[in-house]
Amino acid sequence: MEFIDIYNKISFGDVVATLLAILFVGGLVMKGLKKYHNFKKTIEEKDKLIDGHTDKIDELDKTVNQIDGKMDTILAALDNIKCEADQREARRLRREILKFSDNIRNGKTFSRDAYQDIIESNEEYERIIARQDIKNGFTEHEVAFIEKKYDELYGG
Repeated sequence: MEFIDIYNKISFGDVVATLLAILFVGGLVMKGLKKYHNFKKTIEEKDKLIDGHTDKIDELDKTVNQIDGKMDTILAALDNIKCEADQREARRLRREILKFSDNIRNGKTFSRDAYQDIIESNEEYERIIARQDIKNGFTEHEVAFIEKKYDELYGG
């Protein structure tokens, strides 16, 4: 009898309102589930894209490592070339200084500019031999001789 009493107490409006509430909540739940599935699908698609590019990333990484190795080889070769060029230039400047000194000893006279040029050449020679850790000996005495003659001729 209680069931009949409850049935008599429920109105048609209550039933409709309850059904509408259930439909509304159900609709919200369905929208939420749809958004969740779309979100999950998007994440899975991104994961697939990342997985698909992992091989390409690994391949690029290997290529970069190969390029790095080749760059190291190129830089070492360039350093070697620079060292050899410095050594050739040091020998050339040394010969120039020694020849200038020999010419003075043999009585040849030079202009003030020629003396200044040879002094600048010696400064460059000194920079190169310091950079290349080359031992200098004989040219120091020759440059001192050249500077002494310069002072005698042009007064410093």
